[in-house]
Amino acid sequence: MPKSTPLPRPKLPTFEACAITHQGKVREYHEDAFVLGNHVQPAAVAEPVVIEKILQADCSIAAVIDGMGGLGGGDIAATWLARRWGARHVSTATTLKRQWCADHRDLLDEAKPTETPLMGAVAVGVVLLPKHALLFHAGDCRAYSIKGNACTLLTEDDVKNGYVEQAFGGGEVPNLKSEINPHIVTLPWQPETTLLLMSDGAWQYLKPGIISLTLSARPNLRAFLLTLAALVLEGRANDNLTLLALRPVQ
Repeated sequence: MPKSTPLPRPKLPTFEACAITHQGKVREYHEDAFVLGNHVQPAAVAEPVVIEKILQADCSIAAVIDGMGGLGGGDIAATWLARRWGARHVSTATTLKRQWCADHRDLLDEAKPTETPLMGAVAVGVVLLPKHALLFHAGDCRAYSIKGNACTLLTEDDVKNGYVEQAFGGGEVPNLKSEINPHIVTLPWQPETTLLLMSDGAWQYLKPGIISLTLSARPNLRAFLLTLAALVLEGRANDNLTLLALRPVQ
């Protein structure tokens, strides 16, 4: 009998992506990291970094990770998470939540014997699946969806009375919950829609109207993010800032 011809594997959706991170104008150290699929950008870089990449919906992760500088070791915590996530592929929300809880516990264990036992980080990101994304966050990083003139906030800050309530690690800080309960939302891929992730060092200076107007004027993702970063740096820029944008390739 003739051998059957194997069916072609379905083509995965692809995305153009760009990320930028900058120390800002006030902070002495840089404690943000980011992940673009298998590219891991560690914290503790002195110079601004811009990375462009084409990503596939292959269950990999794109994320912004903000080390908590006030607790010490924020750069270590952010880099530790980035390296884990850069090697990870996730297929379901249940798996993602289980892995996040393990990350939280493992980071606590990693920090205990060090000089910075309270080190921790907050994060926002997406798992890139063929038909949709899993948008996840914990802490006060944010995600926005931009289409035309509309810029919509997709996340709600884990903040109460001015304190972050939820983070990876963090030791026994009174205002932090002992267990992590990540927010996970299914986000369908939509044509002509840009997803923007950012640390709190960026969003505190960028209103939604400014974001959508900037994208209209600078549709190239690199130019878009560089313009947003310049707007932040025109202000006080009193924190590290990290921006990550992606959209489906038509």
